[in-house]
Amino acid sequence: MSKIKTAIFSTSLLNILMNAGIVPVMSILASEIPNADPSALKFTLSISSIFFVIFGLSASFLERLLPRKKLLLIGLLLYAAGGMGGGLVNSVSGLLISRAFLGIGGGICIPLTNAYIADLFDGEERRKTIGQSLFAANLGAMVLPLIGTWLAQLNWRLGFLIYLVAIIAFVLSWKFLPDLQFDLEPSGKPRSLFYFSGPVVWAAAIYFFVMVLFAALPSNFSLFVAEEKFGSASFAAWHSTFSTLSAMVISPLFPQIYQLLKKWMIPIGFLICGAGFFVLAQLNGIWASFAGNVLIGASLGLLHPLFPYMAMQGTPREHSSSAQALVTSGFRLGVFVSPFFFLLANSILDFSSIRGEFLLSALLFGIGVIVSGAVLSNLVRRPVNTSRI
Repeated sequence: MSKIKTAIFSTSLLNILMNAGIVPVMSILASEIPNADPSALKFTLSISSIFFVIFGLSASFLERLLPRKKLLLIGLLLYAAGGMGGGLVNSVSGLLISRAFLGIGGGICIPLTNAYIADLFDGEERRKTIGQSLFAANLGAMVLPLIGTWLAQLNWRLGFLIYLVAIIAFVLSWKFLPDLQFDLEPSGKPRSLFYFSGPVVWAAAIYFFVMVLFAALPSNFSLFVAEEKFGSASFAAWHSTFSTLSAMVISPLFPQIYQLLKKWMIPIGFLICGAGFFVLAQLNGIWASFAGNVLIGASLGLLHPLFPYMAMQGTPREHSSSAQALVTSGFRLGVFVSPFFFLLANSILDFSSIRGEFLLSALLFGIGVIVSGAVLSNLVRRPVNTSRI
């Protein structure tokens, strides 16, 4: 089982790495790629997300065509090609195409990885595996972008070599993961293409809300550092690492924290994240940057494992890939919508700096604390009420 977990963890880190691998070098790309508009570069984060959603939501259909393991391996190859392909392009349009392939690969392999956790583990072991997978993901997201930033300072094209990790995940998955196939319902009828239940839908919706607001940080932080004259791209990478390190410390404790907080994990996570954005928006200097990143990372250490776990509870194994695809699509759709949301907000509120976006995120997370505390916090343990399409 330890070998199976190793394969799962190697693929889990690819979710966060999709954007974490490029965010620290955004300011370098803005100066190295000819005629690169920083605003256009932000959409390299979004394009991978929309293709992720399209192919993620196709998981059930694709599983009817190919066994799960073979489908996962194809997704990993597409992810590797799209990620490393960014180092071969000479324009923003070329970068967008490579990021689209990255999103296609991620949309295929990442929901299937969570589905493997749902299908192979139960109870406490499931919660433990989710937390461990997030630990592995955050460890990779902390170390690999630093390596990527260092390589990019030598030559910006070398920064994309960090996506070679998908090849390692391919080899481990090929060797150790079992081939699971769920074509039929227990009744013997063909499995439905989509699966909806209360916990799954709400997990996806809340995850979407979180990522719309959270994505203001990774898409803007290196530009924020340059705007406020805190330091270089390396400084931005190091401070982004504090957020990831904080999440990495919290995520393995998910089983214990869940047992302690249960339904209160959502409003408490919102409160901590809102506080982090408030610190970044209102305070100045290196220590404020450090504190804000640590608080935001701690909140994600609580929330990132929670939403896939909500979707696993009560979901039949034959629908695990559909449920996880919906939740991870909520994550990615939030990342995609985020720059459009903040562009609209800026057109209405006329932010004078990136601090305005951070303050808006803090305000909306504060509203989320009130709403989730009153209404949403009981959804983690709500009985399953399913409908099929």
